[in-house]
Amino acid sequence: MLSIFLFVLWMIKPNDRVDLVNVTVNRFDKYLFELFEQNKIEDISCLDMKFGSFNEVFVTQIMQIANEYNVQQCDKVINKLYEFTQNNDMQEAYDSTALLFSDFSDLNVDISSAFTLCNNYFPNYPTPKIITFFGGFNYGVVSYDDNIAIGLENFLGFNSKFYKYLGDPEYIKYQKQKRFILSNVMEVWFNEYFLKYLDGRDLLSQMIYKGKMVYFLDVMLPDLSLSNKLRYSEEEMNWVIKNEGAIWEYFINEDLLYSSRENKIRSYLNYAPFSKGMPDDAPARVAYYIGYKIVEDYMQNNKISIQDLIYLDNSRAFLQKSKYKPKKQ
Repeated sequence: MLSIFLFVLWMIKPNDRVDLVNVTVNRFDKYLFELFEQNKIEDISCLDMKFGSFNEVFVTQIMQIANEYNVQQCDKVINKLYEFTQNNDMQEAYDSTALLFSDFSDLNVDISSAFTLCNNYFPNYPTPKIITFFGGFNYGVVSYDDNIAIGLENFLGFNSKFYKYLGDPEYIKYQKQKRFILSNVMEVWFNEYFLKYLDGRDLLSQMIYKGKMVYFLDVMLPDLSLSNKLRYSEEEMNWVIKNEGAIWEYFINEDLLYSSRENKIRSYLNYAPFSKGMPDDAPARVAYYIGYKIVEDYMQNNKISIQDLIYLDNSRAFLQKSKYKPKKQ
């Protein structure tokens, strides 16, 4: 643990004031299942005291077992939660989750390290508390009330039998690995506060926004590989690096840069089996990598801070000032 914090300190300029952040992690998943396992239903009221507003978020949004959370709904909520925690399939999945994440300390250190850097660069934004939950495979990482919640059952590993039962395609199963939790957490935090600076729905605007996000991850997670930040396999990472020029040329030739048609640009921004119109071994979300390379060039050619970078909102001017010009294949 100490070595990680020393590395964080080394990354920050010597004259900067550094406040080491220790992010609080609350295990809602363990508390909820143990509550019903030990038949301590009378302690249900402690959920609000221990987990604050997440209790309502879990009931009304993640599990959707009540439209609102109040005294009148209490019996209904308790019954639904009891049924959920006592379901044999859910119990088996929870047991696998509890075993894999019996010790969350390493991830806690990594998250604290990332937010130590984040707090240094963006001191006016809140440092979240982290809640872990088991929500029946509904959500992965979500933000609420300036905090972040992690659905641990969505990170059991590529070969988890539960994803086979759910019928998840291969490219979705690949994303459900424990090593991707950290990048997911930081991406969700970034989107919570900076999505409002996305200046358009066209591919170029979204690509530059995604590039800023990856650059942000580069700064906050300096010891994490780029493939993990992009959630690519090594083969996928090597493909986009090798074919950067060809990808850019394809976007230009197909008049995609300024297209806002979702059906044409969706696979370059979202999870999919591959990128539309490209070879089958071209991974989806290639816009993340191209956007990242544009942002890298912008930072090299304009010498601005990461804080100023985030707030730039003219994608066409950004591209021009970046002087981005990848080598042709």
